[in-house]
Order: sequence, then C-alpha cells, then structure tokens
Amino acid sequence: MANVNLIYTCSFQVEVLGITDGSSPEYFYSVEGLNHFLRVEPYLPGGTNRPYYRSEACETTDLVLIRPLVEGKTKITVWCEEALDRGNFKLTQAHILVLSREAKILAQWTIEDIYPKGIGITPFHSNNQVNNCVAETITIGYSRLARTK
Repeated sequence: MANVNLIYTCSFQVEVLGITDGSSPEYFYSVEGLNHFLRVEPYLPGGTNRPYYRSEACETTDLVLIRPLVEGKTKITVWCEEALDRGNFKLTQAHILVLSREAKILAQWTIEDIYPKGIGITPFHSNNQVNNCVAETITIGYSRLARTK
C-alpha cells in the first residue's frame, strides 16, 4: 500500500480568476458540492431483457462556500452582488485549495465556467444557547471540475 498522508486540520482557500488576487485571499470553513458525474440512461436493444447504459451528459452540483461573516465586502461578495443585482455575469475559472497549517497546498481543484447563483446569511440569534456566529453562504454554478493536485 502506498504512503498516504491523512488530512486532519486544514483550511480552504478559494481563488476566482479575475476577481480575487494574492493581496486578499479568501478562506472558507466549508466547501460543498465538488461533484462531477456522468448521467446515463438505460436502453434495451431488441430482444434483450437486461438494460445497457449509455451516457447522456456530464453534470455538476452547485458549489456551496460557507464562512463566518467578515467585516466589509470581499471581492467574491462584490462579484456575486454584481451578477445577482445587475446581471453582470462573467464566466471565469476558480481554484479550490486545501491548505495545511503551514499554508502548504495539500490538494487543489480547478473549476471551469463558474458563475454566482446566490448569496445568503444565516439567521441572527442573540441568546447564548445557539451558536452566535453569523455565517455567509455563497452558491456558485460551474460546468467542469478537475483535481489538479
């Protein structure tokens, strides 16, 4: 068996080409929706009773990024608002990085043809029995996912 390094503690950085840059990296505590799969359909050739399957299309699920609410607007937040409020959709590319405590890149995915689909804020609570952290959720659509590291 090959040597495998398990990742227990890490952070997630998102780079959107043409939107974010090295001067203001954007981090998230949850990244969901890194799914790329082939949709297939069954078909029965004449005289058989066992289906064969043929591919229809490649599909992805929405990418959902969650982080604590930060003071002010970040570049990704502004990009989302411009697309949702003004209809300024610019398809671009993004990189999702899994970083170690030492900021070493442990894994990386490239996501193509991304566009914002939604931005949301968790409910506000003021009692001590509920987590008092307010989080921002950004939903992004994309067409292709590839692991690059």
